[in-house]
Amino acid sequence: MTQTKFFRWTLLLCLSGATSPLAAQGVGEKAKKVEQMQVLKTDGKVLRITVDGKEQQIPWVINPSLRPDVFETSGEEVVFRSKIDTIRFNVAKEGCYDFVVVTHQGDSAMTRIKWVSANPLEEPSRDMLKRSAGGLLSKKQAQFDIDALVYTLSEVHPDMFSVCRQSEWFKSVNRVKQQLPDSVTTVELFKYAAPLVTKLGDGHTMLRFPFNDYFTSSTIRLPLFLNVKSDYTLRVRGCIDNLIPQDAEVLSINGKESRELIESMMDYASGERDFFRIERINSDFSALFEMMYAADKYDVVYRMKDSKKKLEVTLHPTTWAELLPRMPKKKEQARVLDYSFKVDEKKKVAVMDFRSFNNPQRMKMFADSMFVTLREKGIKNLIIDLRNNGGGNSMVGDVLFRYISPKPFKQMGKALVRVTPTTIRLTGRTQMVPGWSFYNDESKGNFIPPLTKEEGHYEGSVYLLISHHTFSSAGSFAWAFKEFGMGTVIGEESGGMNVSFGDIIYYKLPVSGLSCTISFKRFWQYGADEKEIHGTLPDYAVPQEGALAKAFQLIKK
Repeated sequence: MTQTKFFRWTLLLCLSGATSPLAAQGVGEKAKKVEQMQVLKTDGKVLRITVDGKEQQIPWVINPSLRPDVFETSGEEVVFRSKIDTIRFNVAKEGCYDFVVVTHQGDSAMTRIKWVSANPLEEPSRDMLKRSAGGLLSKKQAQFDIDALVYTLSEVHPDMFSVCRQSEWFKSVNRVKQQLPDSVTTVELFKYAAPLVTKLGDGHTMLRFPFNDYFTSSTIRLPLFLNVKSDYTLRVRGCIDNLIPQDAEVLSINGKESRELIESMMDYASGERDFFRIERINSDFSALFEMMYAADKYDVVYRMKDSKKKLEVTLHPTTWAELLPRMPKKKEQARVLDYSFKVDEKKKVAVMDFRSFNNPQRMKMFADSMFVTLREKGIKNLIIDLRNNGGGNSMVGDVLFRYISPKPFKQMGKALVRVTPTTIRLTGRTQMVPGWSFYNDESKGNFIPPLTKEEGHYEGSVYLLISHHTFSSAGSFAWAFKEFGMGTVIGEESGGMNVSFGDIIYYKLPVSGLSCTISFKRFWQYGADEKEIHGTLPDYAVPQEGALAKAFQLIKK
């Protein structure tokens, strides 16, 4: 829009205080820059604004003293309008657009249209996302990430406060935000924020440790690897130079007893039951130990297996490159398949090692082949080992059930599904419809029929081995196996509950990039009572290490 001579003259009067040549040059450049701006003429003191075709209720009052006077919007098209003139802008993300409002009285008002996100927690600004040169997050950025986490949890999860009290949880959120230092690393932010997610008591909803941020080639670490047991003991998996033999029990490290170490890590292990949370600690022990107890040296007190004599050794932290060649050599192990089986023809027993619920089509081919083999060899007892199965696609379980169930079956009884715009955005499932859905399959029947004998149904006895690690779809499988009388369950209570949250989405905190999983569904196993939430209870309760031997004992009888 072309400026009027009146405006040029007014502008020169406003800038006429220059006296030196350099000052005059600066004024001239400033005048030239202002002249290049678009101009909106007005004969009044207020303007009307339209954003994406909708007129704003509150008029814009011209204020020449603000330079610039900023109008913030998340809209894509903004129109400023006076009684005598109109100016229009197409607004891009992170865009900033300046123009000048000129009145008949000769006043000029520098005005700016600035794009801002409609929801900064979902779409933060570039300034918020910009990390320091050293990669640290400012306190403001760390607080923003926590706010974004809280917002996303509240937008996705079907029942955040089924376990913890809402008021207590938000008190914890506020306390953590206040305790943050002026700057934090990604790992330090995890240390502050992860316990907030753990408090929700959902084994599928968790903040994940940033392994790649912490463990680099230069990271020095405790040269000792441990297995965490459900009785709060620590057993050696491997030690540098074999200074502590495998399977020895570690009693303390730098004066911290094993139970104290494990209990202090419970804040970072999501789950419905403590025994399952200990399984999580077992997976992350090395990382959590370094985050919480890194030191210049480690005085370790231990005792050999089946001995009461206490021994001591001092270990010094090393890098992974230094540690690896000094670790005890392990036998090369074959790749573990999702499911496999072995037949003991002498004992007339087959053992199916079932590690993951993956690929229903492949399970169909596997099951066909396995049960043909069992029939041909006259194998009358099948042991299904689910002790190290953390879940997957529950449809895999339905495929296997058709071969072993004595009657029509189903795994799920009821389900509650929550879908929000945030759920759709994070999953990319644009076909989903926002809202709540409740499915009560128990009232409908819809049972899945087992195969007939002619189709390949297995007529022998079936034994299922489970543990605290049997979780998610594996937990559902164990529950239905027992509920529909498919055989004998041996081992420990499953980690997966009969009423639980699940079907996760993945979310990354905007600034730190910390990864989080969040449930957006709740499931009730068939026949489950919400007043009595627990895992699958075995018919014969034994420690998981003794479950296979117990199965053979029962078969022998």
